[in-house]
Amino acid sequence: MEARTFQAREIREALALVRRELGPEAVILETKRVSGRALGLLGGMLFEVTAAAPEDAANSAPPPPADPAPIRALLPERRAERMREQPKPSVRAMIQEDPAAALAAMRGGVAPHAALRRRLLAAMVPRDLCEAWLKGLPADSGPHDAEAGLREHILRQLGPAAGLGTDRARIVAFVGPTGVGKTTTVAKLAARARLVEERKVALVSLDDGRLGGTAALRAYAKLLDIPLTIAPAHGLGPALAEHHGAELVLIDTAGISPAHPEAFGELGRRLGRAGEPVFTHLCVGAATRAEELDRIAHLYRPTQPDALLATKLDEAIAIGSIVALRLREQIPLSFLTTGPQVPDDLNPAHPDVVVDLLLGGARA
Repeated sequence: MEARTFQAREIREALALVRRELGPEAVILETKRVSGRALGLLGGMLFEVTAAAPEDAANSAPPPPADPAPIRALLPERRAERMREQPKPSVRAMIQEDPAAALAAMRGGVAPHAALRRRLLAAMVPRDLCEAWLKGLPADSGPHDAEAGLREHILRQLGPAAGLGTDRARIVAFVGPTGVGKTTTVAKLAARARLVEERKVALVSLDDGRLGGTAALRAYAKLLDIPLTIAPAHGLGPALAEHHGAELVLIDTAGISPAHPEAFGELGRRLGRAGEPVFTHLCVGAATRAEELDRIAHLYRPTQPDALLATKLDEAIAIGSIVALRLREQIPLSFLTTGPQVPDDLNPAHPDVVVDLLLGGARA
């Protein structure tokens, strides 16, 4: 038998190669997963399909065994012979049916839940996290049960949304890179607290080093008729003392260049000198690449974030990187912003909403 081997990233692509080269009735002899380096690629896994033309398979089929005794059939060599006697599936049959389910029943077949895997990877979920999630699902579960099980698993891992703060912390700070939307987010939360919840709100800005850095925040404070204080460089306590009667104090901060790593530690020390507990949200853009998110989380670690706030979901194609960051850093999600409108375009990061966004459900 003249067997040929075909490799591709997806099983359907490998089967398409078989059908193109050997015809739709080609006999599938073996399927397995191999390292991507087999084709000179960097990392990843490939599907490898070994197949033969139907006439080659028929001409080389072994003769039927002369002794069908059950005991002899249990011997390793006889068992191997009987396995070769079984009819092999054709490419046509495998494509007409569910190829993932068909090959999963064969030795070395496709890993289960291929469709869910593709959806997760398309949602920018890192491959290691994707495989860890799928590993916990029963291999024989159908598509509906598999997705339901995956949703429940992710919901448990996400946990409830963090909310704005805690009962013990009336001071809430927002840190994160330049341009991520911290000031607009502060304005949205201030407007809701002031206009909807009718709370006494005050604003404090630590953005004291950039020309015009507080202009937008001043405009929001004037519009909402709430006080705003620019904190001095030597500390935060005096600025907060001006608002001792406020029920909620929201602190806006400037973005920091990674070229000045010492500034992240100084920001953490400034927040630590508040004189009372501070609940800190790390604001990150939902469209940010996973590698950059990891770097941001590392740089802002001195500020000891209590929650993760994802901004600009309207500019992102997927949120898998944000979910992965939440799980790696063990920091709960608090809010999701979906546009620039104040006080709209802001939603609590309820886990069911996050899972819907991740798996392609209803938008927030």
